Amino acid sequence: MVDFIPVGTVPGRGMIDFYPLEAEGSMKRVLAMNWERLIPGHPGQPGDRLGTKKDVEDQLQFLRDASDAVKVAAREGKCWEPAEKEVKLPKYEKWPGYENNLQFVTRRYCGLWGRGT
Repeated sequence: MVDFIPVGTVPGRGMIDFYPLEAEGSMKRVLAMNWERLIPGHPGQPGDRLGTKKDVEDQLQFLRDASDAVKVAAREGKCWEPAEKEVKLPKYEKWPGYENNLQFVTRRYCGLWGRGT
């Protein structure tokens, strides 16, 4: 799953070209398939590992949590820059890429929810 389902990390710059709602649907379809290992396009964290169904479930939940947090910021009129600075997801702060990449996730969901969609 190249650049589609990160293993154990917060998605990065690739989120800018991401279609979040479609990606969530695709992740659900991946979870419904019969498989044992997810081979990521970038090494999984920690230790360059392969992924599991739990990794896909975790990534799907991360996207849902990010979406919900940005919806709140969008309703408060904070998309774009204020949301990128203020939206935090403490549950994921220990995931690699959290500090550097959360802004890209927030920016993408602002593009979705900040327009009143």
